[in-house]
Amino acid sequence: MDISTGSRWNVLGEAIDGPLKGAELRQLHAFPHLWFAWAAFFPDTILKGAEFTQDG
Repeated sequence: MDISTGSRWNVLGEAIDGPLKGAELRQLHAFPHLWFAWAAFFPDTILKGAEFTQDG
């Protein structure tokens, strides 16, 4: 249930009940990579933690 609108959504991103019934969420493309797979294709990747900023 979407608390802000009171609508219920299914796993396909379709509102099935409430004020937004019949609406569909816009799908975003995501790339949930596992590190070992990423590192195999991009071995020169450098990881930086939260302590690194644009200033440092």
